[in-house]
Amino acid sequence: MTPASGATRRRRWPWILLVIVVLVALLVVAAEAAARAVVPGVVRDKVVSALALPADQQLDVDLGGGLVVPQLLAGSLDALGISGSEVPIGDLTVDADVQLTGVPIRDGVEGGPGTAQLRLDAADLQALVEAADVPPVLADAQVALSEPDVLLSKGFTILGASVPVEIGLTPAAAGGDLTLTPSRAKLGGAALSVDQLAAMLRGEVPAFPICFADHIPAGLTLTSAEVAGDHLTADIDIAEGLLSDPALQAMGTCD
Repeated sequence: MTPASGATRRRRWPWILLVIVVLVALLVVAAEAAARAVVPGVVRDKVVSALALPADQQLDVDLGGGLVVPQLLAGSLDALGISGSEVPIGDLTVDADVQLTGVPIRDGVEGGPGTAQLRLDAADLQALVEAADVPPVLADAQVALSEPDVLLSKGFTILGASVPVEIGLTPAAAGGDLTLTPSRAKLGGAALSVDQLAAMLRGEVPAFPICFADHIPAGLTLTSAEVAGDHLTADIDIAEGLLSDPALQAMGTCD
């Protein structure tokens, strides 16, 4: 090899290295773009299958800002957001925002825990109340939502006349149950305390729990609840392994 040819090769080598680096970078970018185009559909299908949702259920999947390809090679996604409107969960139909960690992409990889926020309308809450063991004084009441309260309305016979009564209840969560605690009342449009109403009705108007566990999969646990606008917002903890464990996907039960 002549000195001239050796020098020429040395001058070419940085350019060859640059071309290789550029090609690798383009391949990485293309792989990342392909992953971001394909993975949301795979995740959606997995969620639909795991929770037995309708095949055409609308779900939006957010993969976050990290690189997806390394996560796929590891077998799970670090973090994932899923949202949908009118999602059937058990016998409820809710709007849902879900945040999951360690979401499995292949078999044998456990999914991590997560959280969800479910928004229930008055019709869903009416179904929950009708299925619950409510105090006799509140039986057959109609449910409405008016921030910050759940409103129960029904007519009572007082001194021989039918009078409409509205009771405001504050929602919360305890032991996985939804709890409703009376906070205010109206009798024919006049504001009363709960104690005053109880005295007029000659019966207690107590706080009471509504079992929530048998309306959602066993891997979900109600942790808090409040009325926001015209919806009841329920905050949920999601157990690790929900997307891979049939026992967690089965409907929960009440104690």
